[in-house]
Amino acid sequence: MSALPSLVASQWLLAAATLAPGAAMAAPGATGEEAPPAAEEATEVAEPVAAPEDYAWVTPTTLDRIGRVMAPVYVNGKGPFRFIIDTGASSSAIAPGVSAALGLEPDETQPMALRGVTGAQQVPSIFVDSLEAGEIRMEGKRMPVIDAGVFADADGILGVEGFENACLIASFRDESVSILRGGCPMSRLGWPKVRADMRFGRLMVVKAKISRTWVHAIVDTGAERSLGNRALLEALELEQGAEDPTRATQVFGATEHTADGSLIPAPRIYLGEVNVADVYVTFGDFDVFRLWDLDSEPAILLGMDVLGVVDALMIDYRRGELRFRLLGSSDSDKIEMRSPPFGRLP
Repeated sequence: MSALPSLVASQWLLAAATLAPGAAMAAPGATGEEAPPAAEEATEVAEPVAAPEDYAWVTPTTLDRIGRVMAPVYVNGKGPFRFIIDTGASSSAIAPGVSAALGLEPDETQPMALRGVTGAQQVPSIFVDSLEAGEIRMEGKRMPVIDAGVFADADGILGVEGFENACLIASFRDESVSILRGGCPMSRLGWPKVRADMRFGRLMVVKAKISRTWVHAIVDTGAERSLGNRALLEALELEQGAEDPTRATQVFGATEHTADGSLIPAPRIYLGEVNVADVYVTFGDFDVFRLWDLDSEPAILLGMDVLGVVDALMIDYRRGELRFRLLGSSDSDKIEMRSPPFGRLP
């Protein structure tokens, strides 16, 4: 298996490649009516975790697995449950096992629209009195109940509907996560950062450059893999690669629909001061780009195959900034945190 991409501050450093062409893909899914959440490939719903401090809530992307960012979440005061933090999801979703643990029967008479990377469908819902993650608390919320296979061993998806002016900090080095109200604390020395536009409320879209093409890049911590639309494929003149049958792959989302794609090596991706080299991107005609009104312009969804290879990731919703702590950064550059302590939720 080939090595993984890495993010570097210098435009001249080389990085390594990702998955070999033709590998099976799992892609993000969605919930709500705005920005969709991600899908995961696995099967079972885990039981509530007794001791959050004993669980690795944040795992990096390595040679043998895609990393992810999770949070301990309390629903109706019970938990903690393990929820995938999905910055591409407009709202949260829950697995059937958690609904059963809460004593709540999914309501078929009040379905919710589920929009995923590959299509849409109606799913049953439950009503919860409260949902808590870190410093964020939401009350009186209806949530879609999604098939357990979407979540792998997680219990749900934590979308960004409660993240207005909030801060998400995921440290892959320390395997820890913090969700704070009121924006992110400032770094003493500063992390490389990228300014972002916030669409649909809290969908973070940054301006990237791939080869000579300016691209809309969606930051999606719920997606396993990075996806590109047809407009980007054509702008990069990679159509010949898409015609190669050995690069064909299938993309799965949170709905019952699948989509065909082509896994193709992309040119270096520039994100402000940071760049990513030798990334394999799955290109295709994905419904998620139409949902976000980005189907006619070059666009890429940055998944955890890219976002998970840094030491830490910071998403500041108040300032509209994406920040990185790069691999090998000095410990003296750790951010200054306020209570609650770094890595402990809630």
